Amino acid sequence: MFTFRAHNAVNRRLRKPLQTTLDECMKTLQNNVKTRIAVNYRISYLDHIQRYWRSWQDVTGIVALKKINEMRKIEITYVQPRDSNFNVTLVPDVVVLPQDSLEPRDGPGEPRGPSISLPRGQEGVRAGFRITASGIRLR
Repeated sequence: MFTFRAHNAVNRRLRKPLQTTLDECMKTLQNNVKTRIAVNYRISYLDHIQRYWRSWQDVTGIVALKKINEMRKIEITYVQPRDSNFNVTLVPDVVVLPQDSLEPRDGPGEPRGPSISLPRGQEGVRAGFRITASGIRLR
């Protein structure tokens, strides 16, 4: 179920066709792992985000790298031994999906949620904390 919703969420953002049934989604994923196993896709993704966050030489990058190492540990110790390459049998009458998860969204992208307005100080400068390379600064 999660795989189906995550797959459609990515396809919606990339403006690719959405899978309308769970069986269709599972067949697509099973076809994708015929030439390259799912473990390789997951490890490749972890390597990609690790390269990205390693370039951030601040607190954000350090925290992200710790989380990525934790994700890698979960992948190796928990997910890999239980991986099935999407070869599972699903009971169709148990699967219920909200209708809005199947409909493509119009516009340049998905809504980002409510916007948050920070209080402004004098001369239109935003007040609050700012994380910089040298530490946290109060504006």
